[in-house]
Amino acid sequence: MNRSGGEYRFKSRVVDLDIETASDGTRQIRGVMLASGEHIAADHVVLAVGHSARDTFQVLHDREVYIEAKPFSIGLRIEHPQSLIDAARFGSNAGNPLLGAADYKLVHHAANGRDVYSFCMCPGGTVVAAASEQGHVVTNGMSQYSRAERNANAAIVVGIRPSDYPGGPLAGIAFQRHWESAAFAAGGGTYAAPAQRVGDFLARVPSTTMGSVIPSYQPGVTTTDLSFCLPNYATIAIREALTVFGRQIPGFDSPDAVLTGVETRTSCPIRVKRDETFQSVNTKGLFPAGEGAGYAGGILSAGVDGIKVAEAVARSITMKMH
Repeated sequence: MNRSGGEYRFKSRVVDLDIETASDGTRQIRGVMLASGEHIAADHVVLAVGHSARDTFQVLHDREVYIEAKPFSIGLRIEHPQSLIDAARFGSNAGNPLLGAADYKLVHHAANGRDVYSFCMCPGGTVVAAASEQGHVVTNGMSQYSRAERNANAAIVVGIRPSDYPGGPLAGIAFQRHWESAAFAAGGGTYAAPAQRVGDFLARVPSTTMGSVIPSYQPGVTTTDLSFCLPNYATIAIREALTVFGRQIPGFDSPDAVLTGVETRTSCPIRVKRDETFQSVNTKGLFPAGEGAGYAGGILSAGVDGIKVAEAVARSITMKMH
């Protein structure tokens, strides 16, 4: 319990929503149910789950909270020596401790109509495992504060539209799962990630060995053909983009640069639609917030959205008091 009367419940998983439906069809949140069986009564509930809270998305769908499919992106992680990125960005000043490790941001509009862009660039960082379900492989990236690891990495991702995965508001999750399962199989079914040298990827041949760039992903990688881990239109667009990026950052399309798959969790594939009061359009008292609700695309935007939702909750409570 904190000084303002709030209570933190660690290791407490919400498994259901208590929604009351009036005779006129109006729906009002009345609380949440925990995995322990405990019911917590509340007429204001902030739904601030992450973009991979698939069990919660299913509960929302089952309880007929209005959700809709939204665009997101999928692709691969790419790794280069950090020294290559530093030299390309800083020139003769590369290595100056005042500058630190260089980053980049790249965008390309491919001939097949797909947008390809770098996402979550991690200077002096590592490619990390991010799977949340058994039998899937998902990659992400991170940098320590020092940004001192040997490689730079970023996701190179392709925009995906709801028309790419028809079948209802949860179809985007099924789409993600399909390619995460494909990556798991391509990696050998051991949670090793499938990887390919950029030179082989561009030449459309499987990799059998790594070159001078050592992959940072743990628990390790399996060399393979990554074209089996993404939709064909995404593979085509990424191949085109890598060549263009190589003209913008010399060495970006170096044959020994490493691609590791797959990156599928750039943003949430659903949106829990809300109205001008920041409440669910069909369930009063439920305040969707942040990435898991489809209203943010990163740490900063999620934080800003959280502030807006907190203010909306305060306004709602104040109006009821008066």
